[in-house]
Amino acid sequence: MGYAVYMDADARDSGVTRWAGYGVPGICDHPDCSQEINRGLGFKCERRYVEGDDGEELEVEGCGLYFCMDHLPAGCPDEHDAFTPKPDTAEWEQWMLNDESWETWRQENLETVAQLRQRHPLEAS
Repeated sequence: MGYAVYMDADARDSGVTRWAGYGVPGICDHPDCSQEINRGLGFKCERRYVEGDDGEELEVEGCGLYFCMDHLPAGCPDEHDAFTPKPDTAEWEQWMLNDESWETWRQENLETVAQLRQRHPLEAS
């Protein structure tokens, strides 16, 4: 499966449980943005290499959040430290609740499924 779907450890460190990967729809984590993205590595603010003022390559640590191209800088700005990871989208939660490929996961995660069904009572099958 690779990086298509996995639990977002960076968000968990911030107290938010959510999924990540290029197969997971999401919303830009910038608080003033509602741009739809996926939570793939191409949208993740992570360790990057940028050119310093002296032309040398510098390694810059990222915050681990996901941003649209308008809010994903070459280096992670300090302002990202104040941002909170946005939760999973209703679209993604519906997928987990209803797609047949997630049946085994649903059987193994009954408590989580019950919580999702409380949030989406009419849409869940």
